[in-house]
Amino acid sequence: MAPRTSSPWKGMKIRIHPLFWLVILLSIWTGHWIEILTLFVVIVIHELGHVTAAWSFGWRIRSMEILPFGGVAKMDEWGTVPNREEIVVALAGPFHHVWMVLISVLFYQAGWWTKEWTLYFIEGNLWIAAFNLLPIYPLDGGRVLQVWLTYLLPYRNAVSVTLWWSLLAASLLIILSFFIPGSLVHIPLFSISVFLLYSNVISYRQREYQFIRFLLQRLEKGVDPRWRSVQIKHSGGATLRQIVKSWYKEKEHIVEVVDEDDRVLGVLTEEQLLKRYFSSSVVPKKPPHQRIS
Repeated sequence: MAPRTSSPWKGMKIRIHPLFWLVILLSIWTGHWIEILTLFVVIVIHELGHVTAAWSFGWRIRSMEILPFGGVAKMDEWGTVPNREEIVVALAGPFHHVWMVLISVLFYQAGWWTKEWTLYFIEGNLWIAAFNLLPIYPLDGGRVLQVWLTYLLPYRNAVSVTLWWSLLAASLLIILSFFIPGSLVHIPLFSISVFLLYSNVISYRQREYQFIRFLLQRLEKGVDPRWRSVQIKHSGGATLRQIVKSWYKEKEHIVEVVDEDDRVLGVLTEEQLLKRYFSSSVVPKKPPHQRIS
């Protein structure tokens, strides 16, 4: 993990999607630019919640992209840091809606905001928070879902299950956008759902690279002494890839090599297996298929 910078914004690139300006122009043309701009600011504050939490843990924050319907903070550490950190960073965004709602109530009581504007602001915050907590990757709820699954399944399986479920859920949201009364298609829901579907297709294609990063991090940092040790048995004919695919995120694995009669032929540590796995190249070709006998 990189050393923490002096501020969350140092080194972070800000990118603005071209369609964002189109949304702004349309909101001005329809006379709803104040409402749209307010929701946009709320979403940016939501993303800054993630950025600030990630910075406090020393994560690398690559960029924040301003999209037509909000923002996305891109970070490198997902999947390679303790589950506790991932949960805190994921929930930091929705948590910011709590204090924004409380401030809006204070502004109303002070007479600075009208009742109608306060209700609009609160409703917007609640909808944004609720949507982001849906268990669909890469939404906040989807990231929490993946962390939870790592306690139940090997890491690689947890990632795959999360992405398969998210692909299905995003597809269902696209279908749902055509059944919301008021128009032929609910444009905001349709747009966000297509983005979620596209994001999960890309993530699914890159899941092997994510798994390699997970293994490289274990090789670099070693085993956390707080992790529970588990013994797993593999036959002498098992490949290295078969072995590492069975590893959990926050457990130490002691691999027993056994013969056909279940007699222990030897014991291997994670470090020994990972060094052999990556012995020929950073992204292994032959090592994953080497046998341990």
